[in-house]
Amino acid sequence: MDGGAFNFADYPVIVGIDFGTTYSGCCYAFAQNEEVFDIVKWPKQNNNIYPKTPSLALYRKGSTSIVDWGHAARRIAMKPNSQDYLLMSKFKLFLMDDTQDTLPNGLNVIDVIADYLRSFHDHVKSELLKGFAGNYDQSKFRYCLTVPAMWSDRAKAATREAAIRAGLVLRSDHPERLMLISEPEAAALYCEKKSEQFNLAHGQRFMICDAGGGTVDLIVFEIDQKPGQKRTLKEVTNGHGGSCGSAFLDVNMREYIKRKFSHLGSINDTAMEHIMDTFVNIIKPEFDGYEDHFLDLPASMGLGDLTDESIGLENGSICLPAQELCEQVFEPVILQVLQLIEGQLNQSFNLEAIFLVGGFGQSNYLFRRVEEVFANRVGMIGVPPRGELAVVRGAVYFGLSPQQITERVSRRTYGVETRMLFQQDIDPEEYSVIGVDGRKYCRQRFSVYVQKGQSVKVDECVSKTFVISYPSDTDSDLYAFDGEGPPPRLTSHPSIQKVGHFPIRMPALEGVKPGEKVNMTIRMYFGLTEVKIECIINKDKVIVFTSAFEASDGSSQDVVGGGYVQDAYGAVPPPGPPLGVDPYGTPSMNASQASFGAYPPSGAYGSAPPPQQQQPAYSQQGGYPPSTYGGYPPAAAGYPVEDNYYQQPYADPQGYPPQQQQQQQQQQQQQQQQAYYGAGGGYPPTSQGYPPQGGYPGYQ
Repeated sequence: MDGGAFNFADYPVIVGIDFGTTYSGCCYAFAQNEEVFDIVKWPKQNNNIYPKTPSLALYRKGSTSIVDWGHAARRIAMKPNSQDYLLMSKFKLFLMDDTQDTLPNGLNVIDVIADYLRSFHDHVKSELLKGFAGNYDQSKFRYCLTVPAMWSDRAKAATREAAIRAGLVLRSDHPERLMLISEPEAAALYCEKKSEQFNLAHGQRFMICDAGGGTVDLIVFEIDQKPGQKRTLKEVTNGHGGSCGSAFLDVNMREYIKRKFSHLGSINDTAMEHIMDTFVNIIKPEFDGYEDHFLDLPASMGLGDLTDESIGLENGSICLPAQELCEQVFEPVILQVLQLIEGQLNQSFNLEAIFLVGGFGQSNYLFRRVEEVFANRVGMIGVPPRGELAVVRGAVYFGLSPQQITERVSRRTYGVETRMLFQQDIDPEEYSVIGVDGRKYCRQRFSVYVQKGQSVKVDECVSKTFVISYPSDTDSDLYAFDGEGPPPRLTSHPSIQKVGHFPIRMPALEGVKPGEKVNMTIRMYFGLTEVKIECIINKDKVIVFTSAFEASDGSSQDVVGGGYVQDAYGAVPPPGPPLGVDPYGTPSMNASQASFGAYPPSGAYGSAPPPQQQQPAYSQQGGYPPSTYGGYPPAAAGYPVEDNYYQQPYADPQGYPPQQQQQQQQQQQQQQQQAYYGAGGGYPPTSQGYPPQGGYPGYQ
């Protein structure tokens, strides 16, 4: 394990991976010259040079061991004697669908993705080592993995976990060796760098519509280029998306063909796959809504000499009228994409451009329909060159220069549980407790750190300092509210979810005796692709958490974020066992529950005294000992009292200050932190952008 802050220079090869619903791709670059290389050779692709490979995994029925992947998996599954095999496809979508309890064979979605990524990565390594990257071994690679903008914290966390299980990075590596970026963000970086049409000025806005195989993702960005400074991008809308990618055109096409031939009997599987290959490779990319298409039926259908004018069949060739293809195959999907674009336009009216990227983004018909509907409201609608590679190349650009994205919009309202002064006739009496000062408080209040739709700079953090008795452990829980409008007052409200449970194990502190008070600062960063939490103990021991894991309904287990311990000044903590729990506890996760152990390596915490009973921290500003509150679980590493917390009593029934006051506080906090840590200290991030000090951990 590396000690101290993450050093990007230790990893001179940047590998971008676009794990897509239907196809996946990979590019890489060398930090010294920033030239990006595409991987275009994939196993069993029949001399058909295409920079992506199918997202397919093949298993034997009843087994959880992968047999093959990509083109080879499809080839085996298409053989006549393949009934003993199970071909897994579109498994990325299982991360978005919490209703899928189990996959066939007793597989769980994280392991399937890990199996696929392991095979994919083995091939990537072999390709890299043939080229200039042969000068380095894999220990010199760092990774940027793309995820849909609409993914939950839990889906991002599951992606990180799958990448670790696949061996891309070690569990003991610093989290920033594997960064996540949202797919439309990556595409935006590609458009900004490569599109000839891209000549936007400071303050102008553009939309990325990343239309892939499974999902369509959208975000609006604003160009930020003040005189004499580098051009950066800031997100200005709450990006969103939907499951309406080009794979759903294939579903519609199958149903359309079945209806066409229903009076002639069912179509055998081999014939249907032949027809679908023609649709996917010829009709779908070329279709413009005007031209009829003709389909030569496969011999296996036995219809070679049949003519049936009722369905346009003549001598084994069938006419597929453009109007029928529009209405029955394309429009049901295209209309969903148009609605998504409308939703983003309603959030940001003044747009200079819409860029269509991704494989589906290359569709002539999609381009035509977007132009028809939006050309009078947007200056330009463009399709950048090699748009199917926009996401994966953009991932590499992000890995080379993460500070290009300076600001993001929070997808959710995040906060912690705390106690606030009791408000009669508003707070429920059963939630009241009496503090040691004799005043009446309401427990389980939801204290908001960042609101849904709020713009958050990538280096902006909310920081709270507490005092804890050495060597006790503590907890920090993170809650989220996804609704619109004011959030509920209490964390017990059904619309508030606990999205992260971060157990903070006390490291060994030299010269500190049991029972002595130590300072603990918790900092939360909400402007990154993943929520990041840092815990600083006694000014120099730093625990970094990424990927808050979301608890799902009905799961009795707590959810844990991954923790990584480092020393703020670069010294590696002395070896010794971690306190209390097994840091490698990673029970399997199916699509309906998440429960992973924190993942610092053995010895991360230094040699430690025997674990004591876990206690909540005390707020420096007069929080309350746990005995005052009986057996309630600890809130966000202590019990800050809201009127102390905001320096003055606050009467608003929602319990959080207006946005202006929040912004003033955040500025004060940042100034205090900079004064506290000094200009050269490792934390918090400097004004040069988030890396190299902090990381943020993004499709087909």
